[in-house]
Amino acid sequence: MKSILYYLLSGFLLIGLFSSCISSEEVNYLQNFNMQYPLQPFTEYRLAVDDKISCSISTSDEEVVLAFNSVIRPDQSGVKAYIIYSDSTVILPFFGKVKIAGLTVQEAEEKIQRFMQESVLDAQVKVTLSSNYFYILASNKQGFYSVYKDNMTIYQALAISQQTTGTMDLSKVSIVRKDAEGNSVVKEFDLRTQDVIQSEYYYVRPNDLIYFPTNKNSFFNIESLGTFASTMMIPLNFLVYTVMYGW
Repeated sequence: MKSILYYLLSGFLLIGLFSSCISSEEVNYLQNFNMQYPLQPFTEYRLAVDDKISCSISTSDEEVVLAFNSVIRPDQSGVKAYIIYSDSTVILPFFGKVKIAGLTVQEAEEKIQRFMQESVLDAQVKVTLSSNYFYILASNKQGFYSVYKDNMTIYQALAISQQTTGTMDLSKVSIVRKDAEGNSVVKEFDLRTQDVIQSEYYYVRPNDLIYFPTNKNSFFNIESLGTFASTMMIPLNFLVYTVMYGW
């Protein structure tokens, strides 16, 4: 009985020692690794194919406003959205098509307003990006979150999504990002290095999918040890009772 318990406890002790296999170098940010990412300052997001915008109109002609607002039904989030099609255009009720892919939201608003004013002279337009979300894919937590400001950083994205780095391989983070034509491009980078701050990876863009692969040593971290210990208690208790009572 004592020898069995000795070997079992020794096994748990060895697993506990392995819990330190994830070093601070693997999980800390802003380290001095010379990755030499190309310098790329923040630039305004430009609309792409498959993006969705909301568009409201105000004019003294109430019939136009009523007719315009009654055509498009709200989506699941309750927002009336217009999709940018593969030809880079949106279709606006009673006004027609206007090409806006490749423009900033402000530029799109100005272009749509000029377009509408060709028919309604006093038309005033407000355009916002409806598909203004980023997505997190990680082993410990997944979900989508709002890009709450234009120059939101990847560190702020991690804070918003309440991610913990213990199980992540920060050296091989990937961003799936759309180009102007709506094609997905995969970009991989090392989030541990301070050089990220000057790179294209620093600012989160609408529709970004950020993927954090699992650290190969994560099985032996302290969080996994607790889970492992809880799982092992059932067969351990069974074994102890078998030895004690001779079952």
